[in-house]
Amino acid sequence: MIDVLPTNPEELAARLSEPGWLKEARTGAQAVFEAVPWPTRKTEEWRYAAGRLKEVPFELPLALPRGRRLSRDQLPAGVKRRLAEAELAGFLVFVGADLVYAELPEELKAKGVVFTSLHQALAEHPERVEANLYKAIPARQKGDANDKLPALAAALWTHGVFLYVPAGVEIGGPLGVFHVAEPGELAIGRTLVLLDDHAQAAYIEEHLSEKPGAAVHLGMTELFLRPGARLAHANVQTLNPESHRLYRQRAVLEKDAALNDLMVNLGARFARAEVGSELVGPGADSEMLGVYFAAGDQHHDHHTLQHHVAPHAKSDVYYKGTAKDRGTIVYQGLIKLEPTAQKTDAYQTNRNLLLSREASVESVPQLEIAANDVRCSHGSSIAPIDEEQLFYLATRGIGRKGAENLLVAAFLEDVLGRIALKNLAAYLARVIEEKVRG
Repeated sequence: MIDVLPTNPEELAARLSEPGWLKEARTGAQAVFEAVPWPTRKTEEWRYAAGRLKEVPFELPLALPRGRRLSRDQLPAGVKRRLAEAELAGFLVFVGADLVYAELPEELKAKGVVFTSLHQALAEHPERVEANLYKAIPARQKGDANDKLPALAAALWTHGVFLYVPAGVEIGGPLGVFHVAEPGELAIGRTLVLLDDHAQAAYIEEHLSEKPGAAVHLGMTELFLRPGARLAHANVQTLNPESHRLYRQRAVLEKDAALNDLMVNLGARFARAEVGSELVGPGADSEMLGVYFAAGDQHHDHHTLQHHVAPHAKSDVYYKGTAKDRGTIVYQGLIKLEPTAQKTDAYQTNRNLLLSREASVESVPQLEIAANDVRCSHGSSIAPIDEEQLFYLATRGIGRKGAENLLVAAFLEDVLGRIALKNLAAYLARVIEEKVRG
């Protein structure tokens, strides 16, 4: 693990032609990065994953934009396969740190929708970026070990996505972003999504590998939902088993805003996702779903936060996954209610299925409640696959692999069935089936 940033943030800001306020934010993040230690097993949020963090090759060269552009026919094969079935209203494709292709219908542009790279948005919509970037995930964190990676990301991000949907605009189909990892690179990206009053959109971000080889992706996503806005959001990673993915997401929901969020970890050797919703307006509604499958020696680490600030808000977390071989899973979730969050409904559920004796799961749901007129509950379960069910299916002529696939599909169906994006749910079911079969 690195102790000094491999690139000077001021020089990076100059290379990317960024404004002064962003250069200052980068250098502030650098100060935090260099002041705080790396997480250890004594760091509560990392007690099950600190050992895996030591294996991440942060010394890989930083992915920098190289000005590459591709035609639609030249796009990577995995992206073209997904485009054939995803039915997207518009999409962006990144290879490493380069935005190589962008497509957005003219009718959406005419309505004021902006869907482009974050650096392009800095040039064309500077006031919107400056007013929101780093507001949900600050460049200057409070300064404990769990802020080391966000500080690194804030100091050295080189590419990103910007989505803005004006007030009252409803986008008919989902917008998609594909990030194709380049082996041998440390890719640091950032996403900023802004939905104005009563806007509606669906947004899917997928991370995939086209080639073998170790890669590291560090990503930060900030979602802002103004009053009455509604967003269906998904973040999916199917990276190769030599890669590492570290991700933090925060959503800020104002009055009557609604979020349907999906976090999917199916690839990467080590994948960590911290997903949180800040419910700051009455009537806000956050649904956070998670699907994961750890096989081989994969380690998937998940953290959720439901932070209720306003009264009369609702949140629901439902994370389910499977581990086989020597795969390991961690889930840590927190429902946190401020004294102002009266009349809150908050629920948190984590369910895990083990397909082998060597697989393991740690599940730690938590409540921190400072309000007294609320409904909150949490629960978790860890169980091996039912041998009686396998035997029953065997008597019907179904082999063990086929039986396991049926049981895993049934186990995950209640999460997949709640995904607002049905084409995506069907794709995930197919990828999971492939993982069960090995």
